[in-house]
Amino acid sequence: MKRSILAVLLALGATAAAAQEFPNRPVRMLVAYPPGGGVDMMARAVAGVLGSRLGQTVVVENRPGASGTLATGLVAKAAPDGYTILVTGDAPITQVPLLSKVSYDPYKDLIALVKGVTVPTSVLVPANSPLRTLGDALQYARANPGKLSYGTPGLGSGMHVELEMLKERLGVDITHVPYKGAPPIIVDTMAGQISIGAPGIPAALPNIRSGQLRLLGVWSPTRIAAFPDVPTVREVTGDASLEGLPTWYGFLLPAGVPKAIVARLEADIAASLKDPEVTKRMQDAGATVVAQTGAAFDEANRAQTATFATIFKKLDLKAE
Repeated sequence: MKRSILAVLLALGATAAAAQEFPNRPVRMLVAYPPGGGVDMMARAVAGVLGSRLGQTVVVENRPGASGTLATGLVAKAAPDGYTILVTGDAPITQVPLLSKVSYDPYKDLIALVKGVTVPTSVLVPANSPLRTLGDALQYARANPGKLSYGTPGLGSGMHVELEMLKERLGVDITHVPYKGAPPIIVDTMAGQISIGAPGIPAALPNIRSGQLRLLGVWSPTRIAAFPDVPTVREVTGDASLEGLPTWYGFLLPAGVPKAIVARLEADIAASLKDPEVTKRMQDAGATVVAQTGAAFDEANRAQTATFATIFKKLDLKAE
């Protein structure tokens, strides 16, 4: 019995010592999507400020694949020491596990650390597209079933569900094309490989402003400040249920990280997001900084999972 108590005390002492020493080497951020996307943009914006706060280099590594679940699974299995942080959109946490078998449990194997930003979805066409407005696109879709293709960041993403809701509510037939993230959607939309691209606004912003892509609409309850002249899907359709779904980019840790390290990272990442330059960069990209932490972030994710479960059942949405 005394040995057992001693072992526990020694383990607690080792954990406390590790927390006090943290960090004593570089910290890795594993980004679940390709370089150039909105999640990657947020990770790189935060990494520099976070590194200064921690006194260590923060290395950003992109591990895209399987609708974001590749990186998510890697982090779920990583050593719980605080040196590996997942940076992802919501889909691998709140949606994809409802549709597909994944290698992790988003609520048992991961710690919800900080919800960084929320973003609206864009509805984009190439600059030379004959579809001049969102109304044009919907009219064409009705007259030509299955002829329009619609690229999203993956199965079960908020963008995918928005498309399925649009199809169900308006009775249109549009072909879903899942991608590994926003950058390849943007490339294929500009090249005309798909009719419409639907990434988050931040990733598409440079190509919209350069005139390579035309923004037909946004999935948002209201018009966004970056493009006040662009209507929402809700406005164009007249359907109040088509205001878009919550899409977030955030930071998570593997389960088991000592509480003191979790608290340190939570506070420093939230502070990094609120750094004036980081906040401005994200706002200029069409994102809203929320910096929601800990239990509130976890509770919001569980509620979002429940919401998506209801939507998937209603739409009879299954793995493709």
